[in-house]
Amino acid sequence: MNKKVILALVCAVLTLAAWAQKPVSATEQKQIVEKIDKRALDIKTMQCAFTQTKKTKMLKKAITSSGSMYYKRSNKLRWQYSSPYNYTFVLNAGKAYIKSSKGTQEMDIQKNEVFRQISDIMINCITGGNLSKSSYFKVTVYRNGNAVYASLQPLKKELKQLYSSVLLYFNPALTTVTKVVMNEKNGDTTTIDLQNTKINSPIDDKIFSVR
Repeated sequence: MNKKVILALVCAVLTLAAWAQKPVSATEQKQIVEKIDKRALDIKTMQCAFTQTKKTKMLKKAITSSGSMYYKRSNKLRWQYSSPYNYTFVLNAGKAYIKSSKGTQEMDIQKNEVFRQISDIMINCITGGNLSKSSYFKVTVYRNGNAVYASLQPLKKELKQLYSSVLLYFNPALTTVTKVVMNEKNGDTTTIDLQNTKINSPIDDKIFSVR
């Protein structure tokens, strides 16, 4: 599997410039992060629709696509584009699958440290979990009224080469991520808006197979 394909997908599973507010105090950040982590532990399944907007220096017009996402503990993920093209990415049982018009590719992510890190980041960005224990990012929390977002600064060399920051926006109750944002080192941005999110509704395991 092409490494660039996976890294590009992470950008998709992950943009907007950071707000100009100051970060919350260390005490408030600890409280917010603990609440987010606790709520994330309650997420057994998650499903939603998404809209992705990609802005690049090479193109004047943003590229918009849409699809659906399914997550099931532990580490089962289906990220499926339905417009303007069909493209599916699945994580299941330590394997990554990519299905496109060119066929299906499979990779054992446990044998590749970079891909393993990426798969962990994808899951954590979707659920908002492990902010207090992240070894991949330095986390800074901002608040604007009831709106809260976490700015994640890469710590790993591989991630620093790709991204300047990842932003996670939460609903006022801090129960779900509403937007996952990545600012890339090259100046490109990708914004994913998560819509109609359902938590802990039944999801058939067949969703996480690639046929």
